[in-house]
Amino acid sequence: MKRSLRALTLASLVLALAACGDKGGGTQNPGGGGGDGSIGAEQDAKIKAAKDKAKTETLIDLANADLKRGRYVSARNKANDALAVDSNNADAYAVLGAAHWRAGDYEASTKAFKEAIDLDKGNFGALLGLARNYQAAGNHREALELADQAASGDAKQIDPMLIKLWSLYALCDADTAVKVMDDLFQYLGDSPLLPIVQAQAAFMRPLEGKKDLIKVEGEKGTSSAGLDLAGGFKYAGAEIGGDYQPVIFFELREEARIDKGLSKKLGLKSLGKVKPLGGTEEVDLVIVPEVKLGNLKIKNVPALVEDLSGYALSGDVPGMLLGRQVFSRLGSVTFDFPTSSLEVTAAAPTAAPAGMAEAQLLLLDMHILLVPVTKVVLNASDFASFHWLGGRYKAGMAVTKRTYLKSGKRPSELDELDDPDQGLKMVFFDSVDVGGNVTQGVGGLVLAANPPDPDLAQIIDGTGFEIGGYVNLALMKEWKMTWVPSAGKLYLSSRKP
Repeated sequence: MKRSLRALTLASLVLALAACGDKGGGTQNPGGGGGDGSIGAEQDAKIKAAKDKAKTETLIDLANADLKRGRYVSARNKANDALAVDSNNADAYAVLGAAHWRAGDYEASTKAFKEAIDLDKGNFGALLGLARNYQAAGNHREALELADQAASGDAKQIDPMLIKLWSLYALCDADTAVKVMDDLFQYLGDSPLLPIVQAQAAFMRPLEGKKDLIKVEGEKGTSSAGLDLAGGFKYAGAEIGGDYQPVIFFELREEARIDKGLSKKLGLKSLGKVKPLGGTEEVDLVIVPEVKLGNLKIKNVPALVEDLSGYALSGDVPGMLLGRQVFSRLGSVTFDFPTSSLEVTAAAPTAAPAGMAEAQLLLLDMHILLVPVTKVVLNASDFASFHWLGGRYKAGMAVTKRTYLKSGKRPSELDELDDPDQGLKMVFFDSVDVGGNVTQGVGGLVLAANPPDPDLAQIIDGTGFEIGGYVNLALMKEWKMTWVPSAGKLYLSSRKP
């Protein structure tokens, strides 16, 4: 086996340090320094420091290699081994943060990245990793600051520009986003991200100079609400152009959409053409003057004009889809599914409303699709994992084989599957705990195949974040849920018996 360059360098350094005491070829005292052991001790300390440095760097390199192969457990162990040698190594903390993210542990990942930055305020990987974490939790302002900090040493770095663009796009800050895009296009080359940036540029450029986009007026509004179990949609009623229309809260996409029939009826002027990500044709970009939810108004909403008949709710075509750009601008959105009601507020709550539990809400960004996830504990076990909010399986929960076994179940329980072709096993969970809101007795499915299903595989590959399964609409329909995307919070309570 070939020795690595780093190992050879270490060997040379050790030999050089050992030879320092032999200047003239004569025999020296064992301690060196003519009988004074201080020089020998100093040499020993230097040798140990060199060995420790090389060991730490080697472990970090190996951990990074493991991460590239998706081996996050091994990467996490190697990062911890590196920290056992050097507890003040910022790079080891940065790799540990990345490993925790890949394992689906948001809190541990965020903590490790912060540790790295405390030790090295310019640690590039930790700054960008923490910015990505903050974006998932809706904290775009701090993500922008971290991106600027990462770029302070070299303004031509592409990764900080991309981080800034993702946040500016979510905030619908067209003026600043266009400036970042102009810089980014100079250095992006033929990156695989180029089509995404081009699509976002086509959306943002016509909005440059437009003021008061997605402006919220009023304090609170109420309306009817519901769940479309077949389509997987959360919907409510809103007034658009004087007419009452069904609207879908569709945080899976960044931009709002308006049905082409309604846009024509309202006489909305096209600002330009945009080819949406994943789309095959260019569509018009317009600004919807007002969307009214009870007494709360959302003014000047940029929207793509599309045929929304594919999102029909019991035969009714929705007037609009409200994406993350709108969803996150609202202080809170409360769906009380048992009472079929909606409440939206301009200001975010400062704490959990009375009688509601608090859970983490993340929006994982694949830049084509956004995935809302929250942490779930099954069967009162010690294992928690993030699950996609809004799955369409008919059972209350659908979980991966790993999640099921981590919840305290035996592998033998999956020996015989109910649907071998799809890799499905019907199970029963004693409890489902989301932020302390516990639902007793929930029917579920184990997704025993590998990968569990194509959607989860795509999410894990696209976000590098482990997902434990789905919280399906069949369970969500029993909950009152307050979404606060700008604060990364979810408040919820179960239907009373």
